[in-house]
Amino acid sequence: MTGVGGPEVGLCDRCRHQQIVRNTRGSVFSLCRRSRDEPDRFPRYPRLPVLRCPGYEPRESDGSASPQDAKRSPSRSEGSAGY
Repeated sequence: MTGVGGPEVGLCDRCRHQQIVRNTRGSVFSLCRRSRDEPDRFPRYPRLPVLRCPGYEPRESDGSASPQDAKRSPSRSEGSAGY
């Protein structure tokens, strides 16, 4: 989220499974798309900053979360990871 004006969120900032979610009041959240397939292992909105995650996969792009990333297959961070 650093790239979108939010606080640094650890590994999520560089993970291909991160999706940036904004609400109507302007809050910004880091959603883990791996939570869709493995909700017991990966929380939808992990506690930040995530420092360790077995589902971490580096983003192949320039590091920004794009709308294209949101359309990729779900996957990313572990609930106990980084706490």
